[in-house]
Amino acid sequence: MRAPGVHRVLRRATLAGWLVAAAALVPTGYAADYADGNYAANHISLETAVTIWRQAAWQNDDFLAQVKLGDIYSNSTDGRFYDPVEAYVWFYLAGRNRTGRGRFWDDEAADVIRARHDHAMDKQGEILLELSSQERVEAHDRITYILSCNGADGFLELGRISASNRHDDDDDWHGGRGRGGGAPSVMMPNDSEALTYFHIADAMGNPLGRPYLNTLEANLRGSYFGAHLVDKQAKAFHYWTPPFEFYPTGSAPGGVPLSDECVVGMERQRALALAAAIPPEAVRHALFFLGWKGPQAVLQYQASLPAEATGRLTGMQLVRAIQTAAFNGDADSQNTLGVMYAKGLGVVTNYVRAEYWFARAADQRYPAALYHLGVLYKVGPPGIDQDLHKSNDFMTSSAIAGFRPTMNQLGSLLNNAANEPPHPGQN
Repeated sequence: MRAPGVHRVLRRATLAGWLVAAAALVPTGYAADYADGNYAANHISLETAVTIWRQAAWQNDDFLAQVKLGDIYSNSTDGRFYDPVEAYVWFYLAGRNRTGRGRFWDDEAADVIRARHDHAMDKQGEILLELSSQERVEAHDRITYILSCNGADGFLELGRISASNRHDDDDDWHGGRGRGGGAPSVMMPNDSEALTYFHIADAMGNPLGRPYLNTLEANLRGSYFGAHLVDKQAKAFHYWTPPFEFYPTGSAPGGVPLSDECVVGMERQRALALAAAIPPEAVRHALFFLGWKGPQAVLQYQASLPAEATGRLTGMQLVRAIQTAAFNGDADSQNTLGVMYAKGLGVVTNYVRAEYWFARAADQRYPAALYHLGVLYKVGPPGIDQDLHKSNDFMTSSAIAGFRPTMNQLGSLLNNAANEPPHPGQN
């Protein structure tokens, strides 16, 4: 039996041909824009155009591409793309987009941009009324993920969105409050989140992060609860992690997958270069869990991805295989992913994320994960509070579960204790 959700990946394998072609059409480092997508739609295919518009909208904050994606994903007559959550995401980001105002100086262009903006705001409101509570959570998480992928500027924007004293001029397109000003949204004010995002933007070097943070902290310190929140978030921001390992692929039957357009920065490139250190048996296990078995497993797996089936996995493909298996509940892959986060193999070092995946595997009583949690709480690396009591509990649990390293450690401890003189209160 295949892992839950994997059948959706396999159904999309038939799309690999045009996905490979689309990837080949957009060179690495190429800055796609709205016009490129239009050319692709007219001369190649709409699927290729969507991949280009996604890159332009995500990486380059292309306002016109964002509106176009909203229109495509809100079109219920096209089952390949229809996704109301995704439509809301791009209409929302278009409504927040401020780049269009400074790019067009003549009245005719300004009128076009204003009309597109009003259209995005109207559609955003219509779709929001039809989203379930779970879909609203999904939209919130997708928006958060997309903006967090844009580095310090993205976190600054998340802070501006989340702050209760957010600036009304963010939606000002008409010389006053824009049509979206104060409109209902999945991104509700939350000063706790705003403090976190401003802290991260500041830590990443954005010069505006600190001024925004100082202003919000000054406003909050006027009350006991606000002052407590300020002090708490000054430490808690170290624990923040994105809502996803990678962008959700979508669930429409036979639909076109949603691509992840996160920019691969230098830190991530370095981590991907170290992906070769991931044990081959861990990758084979992940592929086996996902349903790809035997000598053709790698080729079959690659055939389901927007990449050429070469039989040799890239660093990104190695990481994605283990992430997918972990996400679908494989304890071995969850533990492997935790190790990858702890050591910076294929993914950027993140001890909070390592703790999360070790804990997921430990919930299934996976012995190595119990041991690794014990090590994390014993050492207390950045983002993890040292807790020797929890460390001892997990070490003991791993030994009981039969994990030999801790069995040996526990045996040594007991032997040493037996040779020591009795302590007061001992029998």
